[in-house]
Amino acid sequence: MQDEAHARAIELLGQFNDRLTRAVDEVFGTRWAEIEEIVALIVIARDSVITTRSLADISGLGRRAISRLIARLKEAGLVTTRSSDRDGRVVEVILTGHGHEQAEALRAGALTLLGESRELARELGAILQTTGVDAHPSAVDPLDLLLDASTAGAKLVTYMPVAATQGRMAARQRAALVYIATHDGVRPGALSEPLEVSHAGAAYLIDQLCDKGFIRRHRNEVADDRRAVILRATPEGLSAVAAVAHGVREERVPLARVFLHIAAWRQPDVVLE
Repeated sequence: MQDEAHARAIELLGQFNDRLTRAVDEVFGTRWAEIEEIVALIVIARDSVITTRSLADISGLGRRAISRLIARLKEAGLVTTRSSDRDGRVVEVILTGHGHEQAEALRAGALTLLGESRELARELGAILQTTGVDAHPSAVDPLDLLLDASTAGAKLVTYMPVAATQGRMAARQRAALVYIATHDGVRPGALSEPLEVSHAGAAYLIDQLCDKGFIRRHRNEVADDRRAVILRATPEGLSAVAAVAHGVREERVPLARVFLHIAAWRQPDVVLE
């Protein structure tokens, strides 16, 4: 892919990630959930019963993060836990009645998301230009497709430098950094709409990214408004975003498979008895 195609692919991936995050946030009450947390929540909703060990293996979350997540879900009345009958050392996470209701709400949200993302997925699949990939999804449950997409997104995050993935650089910070690095002349107020944050929230994100050295504020660059602030990524910020572009190249085949499946997926017909 050429540089322009890379930028477009990253932009489309960011758009899909935002939609996915909103769908999960709406159901589980999270706020810009991290991609690994999204993976875990989708798995819990899909499987109804899963061990904490399997949940950690699939999501990539550490034991403490899993414990915090389960504690929040238990407090919300979405899950309970019990020791496994096969091995008392193994803890199982089980959806409650309310949890099942929210799982179905997530499925409904997934249906909407998949329908709205069909054109995006088709364009992204074309950009990736991968041959020999089966474009016909075998998944029936829409949560399987969301899980495939979120797992692919989690894999891309691992390509970012350590400085961009540690030190509490949250998902919304990474999203802001990618937006600033891939758009010219971004003003602070322009972040509110794509990131769905208030102006105060955008200012906070900007402060965080400046403190981490990933972006800088520039003044005296707008001819008719010398006080205007323009945001630009620093070399370190550009390096972090370039790492994502490298990840897109490296993960081209699985990414193409996921989004071609999304582009081709249709809700199965319901057979009435």
